[in-house]
Amino acid sequence: MGQSGTYHSPRRAEQAAATRTAIIDAAARLFAERGYATTTMAAIAQEARVAVKSVYTLADKARLMLLAVDRAIAGDEEPVAIADRPALRAIVDATDPAEQARAAARLGAATLLRLYPIYRAFEQAAGTDPELHAHWREYQTRRYADAARLVAALPALRPGLTRERATETIWALITWHPVALLVEERGWTQEELTDWLEGLFSTLVR
Repeated sequence: MGQSGTYHSPRRAEQAAATRTAIIDAAARLFAERGYATTTMAAIAQEARVAVKSVYTLADKARLMLLAVDRAIAGDEEPVAIADRPALRAIVDATDPAEQARAAARLGAATLLRLYPIYRAFEQAAGTDPELHAHWREYQTRRYADAARLVAALPALRPGLTRERATETIWALITWHPVALLVEERGWTQEELTDWLEGLFSTLVR
C-alpha cells in the first residue's frame, strides 16, 4: 500500500494543480467578460469543466477574484516574489537609463496586457463588494509601493522632478485605465504599448 500511495501521490498532485489552474483561468475569463456580480460559481465550474464542489473547495468567489488578479500580475503561480524575479531584477540592476527604460517598458507592456481585463473587473467589483473593496485599497497601496521602488532604482531624475511626483506619475498612468483605452479604443499592439511606456519612463530621467 505504501508503494501504491507513493506512486499515485505525484499524479494526484498534478491533477490537483491542473484543476486549480483550470478554475482560476475560468474565473478570470468570466469575471473579465461578464463582470464579477453576474458570474456564478456554477458558471465557473462549467467553464473549467469541473464539479461545483471543486470550485468551492478551492476558494469562495472573492478569493477567486484575488487569485485571478495575482496570477495576472505574476504571470504564473510560482512561489517567487515579484521583486525577486529576473525581469524586475534586470530593471533594478541596470546602470544605463535607456536600457532601464526599455526593460521596464517590455515588462510593463506584457504585464498590463495580461492584467488589465481582470483588474478592471476587480475595480468594478470593489465598488459593490465590501470585502473586495478592502482588498482593492490594499492593492493600490501595494502598487504605489512598487512604483516607489522602481523610481528609487532610477539613477537620476530630470531636474525639478521629485521622487514623490515621479512615483505618483507611474502609479496613476501605468494601470488598466489608459491601457484599456489604448488597446480597445485605439487598437494599440503590444509593441506600441511598449514604445509608449519606454517614452514615459524616459521622461522621468535626465
